[in-house]
Amino acid sequence: MDTNIEKASDAQQKQTTATATLRQMPRILVAEDDPEMRRLLVWNLRKEGFDILECGDGWEFLDHLGNPVLSGDPDDFDLIVSDIRMPGVTGMEILEGIHEAEWFVPMILITAFGSDEIHKQAEELGAAGMFDKPFEVEDLIKRIREVLVLDSPLGHNWRPKAIKKTPLMKIPVDVVFERMNHLEYIADKVRESTSILKNIHDQILYCRVVLTGPSPSQPKRYHVQIMVTLSNKVFVVRSNLKSIETEGELSEAIPTAFQVTLGKIQKYLASQLN
Repeated sequence: MDTNIEKASDAQQKQTTATATLRQMPRILVAEDDPEMRRLLVWNLRKEGFDILECGDGWEFLDHLGNPVLSGDPDDFDLIVSDIRMPGVTGMEILEGIHEAEWFVPMILITAFGSDEIHKQAEELGAAGMFDKPFEVEDLIKRIREVLVLDSPLGHNWRPKAIKKTPLMKIPVDVVFERMNHLEYIADKVRESTSILKNIHDQILYCRVVLTGPSPSQPKRYHVQIMVTLSNKVFVVRSNLKSIETEGELSEAIPTAFQVTLGKIQKYLASQLN
């Protein structure tokens, strides 16, 4: 009887572990030099299930990101939350560095020295959010979930759906339009561009492409975000908000987004072989 219970428990544990692997949440880097504030942020974000790395100054920030981040290849994190003023390099300087790249990891800034000028600079550099201290952590979490499209009536959440094996190496993909009408020619471009990932199709559990139209504060800005889920890692590629100003440019940017995604996944897979 005890043996049967033990076997059942082992089976349940294996199933739970497999489910947890499939449901891996995004990886977020938190950069904050105030120890109390950093602990508060890290505790709340981990409570939400996010995979968190933390650092306490600008030098450690750079160590976590590595030099490639400044040349537009920050592929170790899905989102960054950073204080603006820290010893060493500042959050704004990091944002300015990666802003020069066409594709970059979303970055949310927080500060105790907010002003209209600081907010304007952050927006021009493509910050995904800006919070003045003190702020409600729940509001930050809400913004993170919006940026990573974790909540939606249509089910745009991070947890991958069960994907059936498909013939002809086709990759199942969800195409989501936010703040814009569904455009079939753009949806077709997305489905066509998934062929760029065909050589790794057997490792992909789920793919979602979110195409976002202009907002009132940015009337001529479109962007594309691709999320590809493997069995143990989620990859996010997000366009620079300043680089896509028309629906035609949005369509043209989609194959590039898939090429960038492929490069990040191949780099990760190669690292697993070492």
